[in-house]
Amino acid sequence: MKKTYLLIPLLLLCIRVSNIYSQEKMFYGTIETSNALELKKVAPKDIKIISSLNGFSAVKLGNDAAEKLHHMILTHGPGFIYESSEADAIKTIRKLAQRSKTLKKASYSISENQKVNQAIGLVNNTNIANQIVELENYGTRYHTTQKANQSVLDLKQKWETMANGRADVSVKLVNHNSTTMPSLIMTIEGKDIPNEFVILGGHIDSVSPERETNAPGADDNASGIATITEVARVLLEMNFKPQRTIEFMAYAAEEVGLRGSKEIAQDYKSRNINVISYVQFDMTNYKGSPKDVYISDDSYNSSALNSFLAQLMDTYNSSGNHQFTYDYTRCNYGCSDHYSWAQQGYDAAFPFEASFNGSNPYIHTVNDTFNRSVTPNATHAAKFAKLGLEYLIEVAKSEGSVVVPTYCSLKGDNVNDEYIQNVTLGDINNNSGGGNGYQDFTSLSTELNKNNQYTITITPKWTGTVYNEGYAVWIDYNQDADFEDPGEQVWTKNVSKDTPVTGSFTIPANAKLGKTRMRVAMRYNAIPNPCGSFNYGEVEDYSVVISEATTVNICDGIANYDASVNYQTGDKVVYSNTLYERTATGWKNIGNCNSNKRETKTEKKFLVNDKEVILLSPNPVEGNSFKIKVYNELWKYRRVKLYDSKGRLLKEVSMSLEEEIINISDLSTGFYFITLDNTGKKYAQQFVKK
Repeated sequence: MKKTYLLIPLLLLCIRVSNIYSQEKMFYGTIETSNALELKKVAPKDIKIISSLNGFSAVKLGNDAAEKLHHMILTHGPGFIYESSEADAIKTIRKLAQRSKTLKKASYSISENQKVNQAIGLVNNTNIANQIVELENYGTRYHTTQKANQSVLDLKQKWETMANGRADVSVKLVNHNSTTMPSLIMTIEGKDIPNEFVILGGHIDSVSPERETNAPGADDNASGIATITEVARVLLEMNFKPQRTIEFMAYAAEEVGLRGSKEIAQDYKSRNINVISYVQFDMTNYKGSPKDVYISDDSYNSSALNSFLAQLMDTYNSSGNHQFTYDYTRCNYGCSDHYSWAQQGYDAAFPFEASFNGSNPYIHTVNDTFNRSVTPNATHAAKFAKLGLEYLIEVAKSEGSVVVPTYCSLKGDNVNDEYIQNVTLGDINNNSGGGNGYQDFTSLSTELNKNNQYTITITPKWTGTVYNEGYAVWIDYNQDADFEDPGEQVWTKNVSKDTPVTGSFTIPANAKLGKTRMRVAMRYNAIPNPCGSFNYGEVEDYSVVISEATTVNICDGIANYDASVNYQTGDKVVYSNTLYERTATGWKNIGNCNSNKRETKTEKKFLVNDKEVILLSPNPVEGNSFKIKVYNELWKYRRVKLYDSKGRLLKEVSMSLEEEIINISDLSTGFYFITLDNTGKKYAQQFVKK
C-alpha cells in the first residue's frame, strides 16, 4: 500500500517534469500563414498561431513541429524565423507588410576582368572537397552541442592561418543571445571605401529530425562553408586588396530559425552599417538538375542583384575552361540566411546547387555524406567558388580602380497623371517628360558654394486632374553614395497643388568639395523618402559641384531700384536684396545679393514702385470678393492682413500665388485697409466696400 502511495507522487512528478521540458522546448517565430495552417493540420498540438497579417503569422512552435514543417510542407530551409518573444514576433509580421517599400537597391558594373580571370583560375576543387569531409567528420553540428562549437573554433583557426598576419584582415567569433553556438566572421578591410560592405555567407550548423541521430551535413551546409573558405583562400593568395570591405560569414543555428544570421543582420542595421549586397551559399555540391547554378528569384531576393549574378556568369562562364550554366528556381519564407539580410532592407541573393525540387534528398539524415555527391571531388561546388570570386571582386572592386557610386534607387511606378516638368537651380534649367518614373540627369550640373543659400524651383505637370503632391530634395554632401546623413535632406514641401514650388537651402561649411549627386522627388499625396518606390510621381537625379565659399556679392556696385528712373535694356538694379536686370519686356531675377552665384532665372519679374506693390481690383468693391495682386515677388511672404478703419485686424489671408481672390462677404459697407508686412517694409492699400 505504501508503495502505491509512493508511486502516485512519482508519476505526478514525472508528468510535471515532462510538461516543463515540453514548455521549455517551445519558442516563438514567424512563418507564412499558409504554411502555419498546413502545419496546424499535421501537428496541431505543436503550433499556436498568435496573430496573422498580410500572409504572415506570429506563432509559437515546438521542435517537432519545426521538423514537420521542414520535411512535410516546405521546399528548403527551416521555413520559420526564430523570435525571442511574442512581442518581437508580432513586430516582425507588421514590418513584413512594409518590406517591399524599404528595400534598398544598388547598381552594379563589370570592370575587373583581369583580376577575376586570375582568381577563377586559382580555384582548387580538392581544397573544397577536403574541407567538406573535415566538417562531415564532426557528425551532427546541432547548435546546442559541443561538436558544433568546436567546428566553429577549428574553422576560426584555419581562417586565421590563411590570413597569415595581414594587418587589414581580421577573424572574430560572434556570440549570440538565442543560441550558445557562435558565428564566425572574417573581414578584409576596404582601402578606399571601407564603410561599404560586400558579404558572402552560409551556415555551419546541421540538424537531424531526432537529435541523437547522426546528420553530418556534408552538403547542408559543409559544402557552402567549404566553398566560402576556398573563395577567401584565393583572394588572400592573390593579396587582393578591395576598395570596399569584404566579409565572409559562417553562421550558427540556421536550421532552427536563422538565429545567428538574424542577430548579425539586425546588429548591422542598428549600427547603420552600409551593406552594399549579400550573397548566400547554402548547399553547393549536389548537382540534382540539368543546369549548374540556380538563382532563387522569389520576393525575398533582390532582382537587381540576381540580374547582376546572371550578368557575371554570362561574362565569365559562358564558354571556355570556366564554363557553366544557370537557371532560376523559387524557394519559401525563411529559406536560408539571406532572408535575414533582406528582412533588414539589404540587397540579398541565393544561388543554389539545383532547382529546389531537384536538390539533395539526403539532407538532415545520416546519408548526407560527401561520397553521395553526384559529381566527383567537389567539382560542382568549385563553380560556386568561381561565382563567389566574380561577385566579390566586381562589387568590392580592387584598390585604386574607379568606382561608380551605387546610390539606392527611388522610382515612381506611374507617371500617367503627374510628373516633374521642370527643375531649376543655378545653371540647371531642365524641362523633361515623365520617363518611366525615374530619370538620370547627372550629366547636368551647377556649382554651389559653401555657406551660400540657393533656391530650387520644381514645376509639376498634371495630365488631367490636379492632385496634391509632396516634394523632397537631397544632396549627398559627404559623397558616401547615400542620402541618409544629417542635413542631406535639404528641403521638403508638404502636399499641395501649388505650381511651381520653390524652396531654399544653405550649403554647409563641412560639405565635401567636388561633384556629388542631388535627388529631386515628387510624390502624390505624401513627402517621398530617398529610397524605394511609390505609386504615383517621379524622381530625377542631377549633379552639383560643391565649391569653397567666397565673400563676393553679386550686388556690389549696383544701385537700388528707383521708380522715377527710365531704365534701359541691360540695366541692373538691386531690389529687396535681389539683383535684377532690365529686359525688353520687364525685369529678370539674377539672384540673391548674398550669393556670388548668378542664378539667371528664366521667368520674368516686373518691378514697381512701393505704392503699386499691392494692387486691388475692383476698388471700390460692389460684390462679395476682390482680386489682390502682389508685385516684386513679395507675395512669397505669404500673408496679407485686412483691417477696418479703426485699425482692428479682421482676417489674414495666405498667398500661394501672386494673385488671390479674397472673400469679403462677411464685411459691411465702409473703408478698409489691406497690408503686407514682414518684408523689410510695410505696404498698404485702402479699399471701399459699397
